[in-house]
Amino acid sequence: MRFIDGECSRNLDREAMEKYGLDTLVLMENAGLRGADLIAEKFPLEYKKVKIAIVIGKGNNGGDALVVARHLYNKGYDIQLFCPYRPSEFSPAAAANYTTVETMGIPVKFITNERELLIFKVMLLSSHCVVDGLFGSGFHGTMTGIAADIVNVINEAKRPVFALDIPSGVDGDDGSVSGPAIKARWTVTFALPKRGNILSPGGEYNGELTVVDISFPRELTEEKENDDIIIDETWALAKMRPRKSESHKGLYGHVLVAGGSDGMAGSLILAGKGALKSGAGLVTYMMPQSLYPAVASHNMEAMTITLPENEEGSLTEESAEFLLKQTGNKILVMGMGLSRHEDSKAFVKKVLDHYNCPMVMDADALMALGELGERKKSSHPLILTPHPGEMARLLGWSIREVQEKRIQAVTEAAKKYDAVVVLKGNKTMIATPGGKLMVNLTGNAGMATCGMGDVLAGIIGGLLGQGLDPSSAAALGVYFHGLAGDWAAAEKSQMGLNAGDILEYLPKVLRDYEAKLKEVATDVL
Repeated sequence: MRFIDGECSRNLDREAMEKYGLDTLVLMENAGLRGADLIAEKFPLEYKKVKIAIVIGKGNNGGDALVVARHLYNKGYDIQLFCPYRPSEFSPAAAANYTTVETMGIPVKFITNERELLIFKVMLLSSHCVVDGLFGSGFHGTMTGIAADIVNVINEAKRPVFALDIPSGVDGDDGSVSGPAIKARWTVTFALPKRGNILSPGGEYNGELTVVDISFPRELTEEKENDDIIIDETWALAKMRPRKSESHKGLYGHVLVAGGSDGMAGSLILAGKGALKSGAGLVTYMMPQSLYPAVASHNMEAMTITLPENEEGSLTEESAEFLLKQTGNKILVMGMGLSRHEDSKAFVKKVLDHYNCPMVMDADALMALGELGERKKSSHPLILTPHPGEMARLLGWSIREVQEKRIQAVTEAAKKYDAVVVLKGNKTMIATPGGKLMVNLTGNAGMATCGMGDVLAGIIGGLLGQGLDPSSAAALGVYFHGLAGDWAAAEKSQMGLNAGDILEYLPKVLRDYEAKLKEVATDVL
């Protein structure tokens, strides 16, 4: 599903008016009507009076709320409007709807001082629901003054809140929350979800999110090639490739898994198993010779090649020479357990400069790349899978900066390294060098444990080997990795979840999606 920022939302409105002749009042009417219908579903009258407090702002979000008020009033609801602004401050469309509401006799109370705020607080106690129409997706910065006081009173009242478009106080462009913000139980967003509805922490303020159509022409809202998207089931099914009856292992890719060092065999093993469990036809481990017994004994399906190592058990530039002798179109997944030894950094540089097939870089390979500071111009596709600490090294930022500016971080890294970049974490983001942003909503806090990233790198490598383009392989890998974690947590709990559980549940998730893919094919026929 496509999602948009504030600028794109404004462009949609403008194009709807200029190209298709859809007036703002028409779109506002549709938004308010859909919002009113959803509220009526949550709070049916059923022979009792339902009292709804509606807070309106001065912009078009306030106009949407005024339309909601009119329709709910006509249905028989007890409506009370509250506003911290004077009508003279309203946008033209909001002012037009205010005039209609005023003519209908729907009461409006203005909140401009402490006394009026106290009255509002008391009146909330008898309300069944609060509708938030204070600020929309164009909000940025920190809410202050009487508006901030109103939001705090609403949150303290503990009444269920229905937010229009986005909870007030959440930045529509990046989901940041730097001051008071509405904690909604439900949010209805119009036409397309906004970045602030999806990204953290703002996405956690939505409650249950519903996206409704308000009659934008399909050509304006349908997904284009470089649009930002939420990775969902529909997208995943469109990217999956069913296996042919006439198949052999050579059709599904050969993945080289390179890395490991003294005491770090497990990282390598998990990545190789991730590649196999995601469908790779062949997997070969490439590791320091001293790790051979541990690796070979834990994965009988894979092949092994031992590489020269230094006295500390790390790979070296000489190891890279051996790796580069591999022929054929083989996917390389590199970095898990590699170590941060100077020799390992030389190994990474040599491989990065001279390997000519698609590559996934994770863990210590990313730390080495961050020290190199650049990537030699190359035609081979590259996927980077950093967690925030590794991203900080890649960009020369602090971890705090990365977490506060996740969109900027992932998009800058993609351009800097000419790579598809996966910034791991809650709502993992994937960015392409061309600027496309993809956000994943699967996964859970139980996956914050060792080995999860190793499995993910292997899964992405396995999907690359099956012919997916780099951005699709990265996004689909992240999606299925998170979904396997969700399935495992549902049966086992988040506490105690480990990387091996992902390997156990990934085939179950893939089986489910293979069945859904067959259903889609049957429906088409």
